[in-house]
Amino acid sequence: MDLKTRLLATAAAAAVTMTVLGGGALAAEESGTLSLSVNGQDTGIQVTPIGEDYLVPVRQLAEYLGYEVAWHAEDSTVTLDSGTMHSTLTLGENRYIAATSLEGMVGMTAPFTLACAPYAVDGTTYAPLELFVVLMGNPADAVTRSEDTVELRTESSSAHLPNPWREQPSLEALSDAVGFPVALPQLPQGYEAVDYQDLSGSLAQVRFSNGTDTLLYRVSRGSEDNSGDYTVYPEEQSITVGDTTVTCRGRDGAVLLALWTTGEYTCSLSSQQGLTVDAVRTAVA
Repeated sequence: MDLKTRLLATAAAAAVTMTVLGGGALAAEESGTLSLSVNGQDTGIQVTPIGEDYLVPVRQLAEYLGYEVAWHAEDSTVTLDSGTMHSTLTLGENRYIAATSLEGMVGMTAPFTLACAPYAVDGTTYAPLELFVVLMGNPADAVTRSEDTVELRTESSSAHLPNPWREQPSLEALSDAVGFPVALPQLPQGYEAVDYQDLSGSLAQVRFSNGTDTLLYRVSRGSEDNSGDYTVYPEEQSITVGDTTVTCRGRDGAVLLALWTTGEYTCSLSSQQGLTVDAVRTAVA
């Protein structure tokens, strides 16, 4: 079995496991490998189409772009750091987060999924090219394709769309921005609110940190999931706190995402490292 076939087989297996890929493996097999260029320069890197994305060798591309790359065998993770943004990839887990690397700054995306989970073949880690686009700030025209080449541009040639997220100086200002009172959850000792943001005046987000873990708390009107986290977690349970039913999702007994509704509002609480069920109960109470 050649490398391309093994790449596709592994990607397809990861996609089935994580329930995210659909027909991408077939599209990849039909398309073959393509050359990757960055800002018009050939990199010598080969990529494989997978659905509407491309599988790339993570270390090879990251180091070409000037990132620092570290492999952590103890937990099968890879850390990428551009000096501006960083991300930690866990093999087999389709759950990505991008966070700022700038000292004194706080910023992190909500967890997101891509065409497949990162995985390794013959000691090389592969992941979707879209991860690098996110780390670049999501320029709209970052990736284009010609007949046999995929082009990655590290700077967008078009005007950027306005950032829909707005920083607010306080909880009171955040409540004014969204038009409803934002009540904070009762969190374990050590967590402090580090920033307040609203999304186009319709969703409130508060980021908490205790120095090692980051929590995202979101509130919006309606009953739809506002977490932005579409990971298929291996564990899910419902707990009752007073008159409120809370859906807890995670792994190994840790809650990585909690969802609940109260009155006319939907709330979500996500954690990078995971919370206990008791901590979630206290947060919701």
